[in-house]
Amino acid sequence: MKAPANHRAWISALLAFAVILAAWSIISGAGLVAPIILPTPWRVADALVQLLWHGGLGQDLLVTSLRATAALALSAAIGVPFGLLLSLHPRVLAAVEGPVHALRSIPAAALFPLFLIVIGVGEGSIITLATYNSVMVVLINTVAGAVLANRRRLHQARSLGLGGWRLARQVLFWEALPHIFAGVRVAAGYGLALIIAVEMFLGISHAGLGRKIYDFQAAYRMPECYAAILVTATVGVVINAFISYAERRCLRWLPMSQQDYVE
Repeated sequence: MKAPANHRAWISALLAFAVILAAWSIISGAGLVAPIILPTPWRVADALVQLLWHGGLGQDLLVTSLRATAALALSAAIGVPFGLLLSLHPRVLAAVEGPVHALRSIPAAALFPLFLIVIGVGEGSIITLATYNSVMVVLINTVAGAVLANRRRLHQARSLGLGGWRLARQVLFWEALPHIFAGVRVAAGYGLALIIAVEMFLGISHAGLGRKIYDFQAAYRMPECYAAILVTATVGVVINAFISYAERRCLRWLPMSQQDYVE
């Protein structure tokens, strides 16, 4: 009997989470690790409920989610068109490839003082910092996908009179789309991690999950700290789930995407 592949993936993920939860319960419940380091799951669950209902964690969740979504949207909106544009001009690509990889290698946190000077202190600097590395990832993946485009399709498109931006939009974009989704997936993780780091350590915002994690750590409120960390992980899982859904919908024409069922 065949089962839907996505159902089997969900079952495997739930089993993995169940194993982790069981191990956590055994280790913390038996006192193998001090509660100040690893509180029990039920204490964390109780702290999570209290924070969501009375501790204002819902607002911090919303703030961080909006920042991560804005950074990811900007990364795609900037990285994809510029990546397609560079792929249309090989000489320009060869000239800027080195600087692009050099910029990608610079940690975003190292440029934060510059962002503060240029953009100022506020939401703009947080989102820009998260967008910086993410847009580089999306751009590089877009270029890689476009460069590997099927030469026969490109030749047929040019024979039909397509060129310039029409060629990029109608052919190169779809050829590069699997790579674009791979880049967006990585960029989402980069963006969320940078936003949490900025909220935790740079102190320019009093709202956000990162700020809550830092405050709870400083006060040794470990159940609350773990609760905020779990909420942050949930944000990453939800964003990844949306990307996976969009990927399945947009890449139905790929052979692997059409395999809805497995043995």
